[in-house]
Amino acid sequence: MSTLRVLLAAPPSRSRPASWALFDDAGRCVQRGSDAPDGWPRSERCEAVLAAEVVRVVALKVPPMPPTRLAAAAAFALEDQLATTGDAPTIAVSAQQADGTVLACVAARDAIAAVVSREPPFDRIIAEPALAPIHTGWTWYASGAQGGFVRRADGSAFAVGSNPAPSELPAELVAALTQAARAGASPRLVGVAQACDDATLARWTRELGIPFTRVAPWRWDNATPEAIAAAPDMRVGEFAHTSPVQPARIARLFRPALGIAAFALLLQIGATVAEWAWLKLDVWRTARAITALAREADLPDTASPDTAARAIARWHADLRHRIGQAAPSDALPLLARAAPALSSLSSNAMKSATYADGAWTIELGAIDTGALAGIDRTLTGAGVTTLQAKTGGGYRMRLFLAP
Repeated sequence: MSTLRVLLAAPPSRSRPASWALFDDAGRCVQRGSDAPDGWPRSERCEAVLAAEVVRVVALKVPPMPPTRLAAAAAFALEDQLATTGDAPTIAVSAQQADGTVLACVAARDAIAAVVSREPPFDRIIAEPALAPIHTGWTWYASGAQGGFVRRADGSAFAVGSNPAPSELPAELVAALTQAARAGASPRLVGVAQACDDATLARWTRELGIPFTRVAPWRWDNATPEAIAAAPDMRVGEFAHTSPVQPARIARLFRPALGIAAFALLLQIGATVAEWAWLKLDVWRTARAITALAREADLPDTASPDTAARAIARWHADLRHRIGQAAPSDALPLLARAAPALSSLSSNAMKSATYADGAWTIELGAIDTGALAGIDRTLTGAGVTTLQAKTGGGYRMRLFLAP
């Protein structure tokens, strides 16, 4: 299956050329060029590669958790760093590594929306820095678009501008190295994956006190198939592909000698399918009823059952507040529901607890991950949804009721 990958620093435009590379079934690059969309070669799949200047990669350490909760946990851990007055950014996460590390690719929502709107659509959207090799220390790569980017040993990456002259470093790289030195977190070395002579490397080493070494140059269209497969797909959330319903498969015919056993098996399968269909119908009826109730009450945000349920919950809380009664998501009822689980914490484990917008945010000190997982299971059993994020001194946990 041939795959066309296009490097984008801006949304596709019929009049703006973009670098592209065509790959064969084995993942080998067989052709490359730079053209407007009408000049791109035909392929069975098409993927967008976001240039380093419009995306960043953040390395996070979170407690072990199911893959379905990683994106929410990453957004929770990044909320202080991504404070914005506009739309929340799009965050795509990698698989969790053995040490708990998760790589989060972050880009502006409107940038992803503009790329997704292209017809025919891109099958995947991946970040250029997430394709680059990881070396010891920091590695300064040239981007296939403008400027470059630095990839750290933990997999995170940030964009830097073009160096003003061949003998000068980008201002963003100098600033990042200075800040790392102040924090006592200077890299062991900085690899330079672009043209540079030995004298310049030696001068940068003297001036910044960090060894600068030469690393083999790298291009986005030379990324390994393994790196491409592991890169998080930024078509997530509202931009995710809708999965078509797979048609039911015809049951296999059984031999006459197994007629009785086959009949019993088919009977069991029929009963299971009937029960499944009834449950699906019941879920559909419930979702439809929730949406209808929200619309009849003229509540906002009734586009989906989930948003309608949240609107009804807010409405219910408001009605109870008007008659002087507490709602389930109020501070004290929510804390009472979570108290049995939190009571297992030691007296000095909880640093602070704040309540806002229907959720408690609890700052914890150092705590064993096994104990934290046990608290999470107890809270889930009590109907309390949790998000966890590792902080410098321990963990931060957010508790709220799912609608």
